[in-house]
Amino acid sequence: MKFFFLVFSILTTGLLYGQNFKLLSGKVDHSNLSLSGIHVINLSRANAVITDASGFFEISVQVGERILFSGIQFKSKELIVSQSVFDSEYVTVYLETFVNELDEVILKPHNLSGNLSSDLSNAKIKKTINFDDVGIPGYKGVRKERIPSLQEMALNLAFVQVDIEAVYKHISGYYKNLKLKRKQDQEFQVMLKIIQFYGLYFFKENYGLDQEEVYDFILSCKENKPLLRLFSQNRHEEVMQAFSSYLKTYQNPNVEN
Repeated sequence: MKFFFLVFSILTTGLLYGQNFKLLSGKVDHSNLSLSGIHVINLSRANAVITDASGFFEISVQVGERILFSGIQFKSKELIVSQSVFDSEYVTVYLETFVNELDEVILKPHNLSGNLSSDLSNAKIKKTINFDDVGIPGYKGVRKERIPSLQEMALNLAFVQVDIEAVYKHISGYYKNLKLKRKQDQEFQVMLKIIQFYGLYFFKENYGLDQEEVYDFILSCKENKPLLRLFSQNRHEEVMQAFSSYLKTYQNPNVEN
């Protein structure tokens, strides 16, 4: 009896502890070097992000977890998520430069005159000029194909401005499939965020799932529970309940829950 009570207490404590998730916002700081692309790794749950061009990051944490900051030009630094760190709205992590001393290097001339402009012109390197070089704003993302509405095509038809290709795509179901694909792509991105947020170790320790089973479990749970909506609304306790209630069905698909 004592043994079962102890096991129940451990599982209950682990579940309550698992619900205290938070997106920790912060910034790495250094006076001279670039702060983009610094790896921010939650060693306790194997989830990770990288900093943006200004050194900002957001990563999910729990009290007691270890966060590692690692970059090529910096010494690795570890942060323990204490209660005060967890409760803070924002953290700043100061990084130290990593100095790697190399052996002496001897440079040999390769038909270089020492005149920089002359050497560059002789190198015959062609530089492509884009809108950033001349200070003109431009779109850098991937442009999505625009889906015209049936109302638009009806108006165009009235004014004899018919887009035959667009009409064909509506009739053939191309636009319907395109909308479905975009919806699936959005759901896929949210599912990846769920795995990144909680970390692979979390699914292993709490639900006994191997690494290759995690995505399939999330996908199946999404089909049976309002998982994506709950996660997007930061309702993590209900996300945990959805995981737990669906686990038996996932492990025993032929047994009604």
